[in-house]
Amino acid sequence: MAFPADEIAYQERGFRTRLSDAELNKPAANGTMTKMLIAFEHGPFSWEVDVKNAHGIRCRDVFEAIYKAFNEQLTLEEQRLVRDRRAVEDAFRLRCKLAPGLPEVERSFGWKRVDVLLHRTVFRGLTQPKSGGDWVLNLGTLPHVPGVS
Repeated sequence: MAFPADEIAYQERGFRTRLSDAELNKPAANGTMTKMLIAFEHGPFSWEVDVKNAHGIRCRDVFEAIYKAFNEQLTLEEQRLVRDRRAVEDAFRLRCKLAPGLPEVERSFGWKRVDVLLHRTVFRGLTQPKSGGDWVLNLGTLPHVPGVS
């Protein structure tokens, strides 16, 4: 969520492994889908992620669309909805520190949607109601692994 698709990794037994191009280029769903609308709600925030690929949506397309949607600066109205400003500021500072490139440049852009998620930026999958319709984005935090800091 906080970084581009090419930097996505999964964590297993304390080790991080980046997804390969082959994994990122797999179809995002069974069958060929060319459009996908993903809904996301977090506290007072509600956003949609629109994914399109005329040749069939791949996992990469989904991750890139999610990253793009959450990499947007908060609007003034969204900033007013922030309940815990200190926690968002802490998440913002950490993201800037970890950002590829210059942290000062990233800081100059200010708070982004990803910052209001605090540390719930781990992709936990997409779900869709049995009746069809919009997909739902599920996020979580990194699990604590004993012996790993």
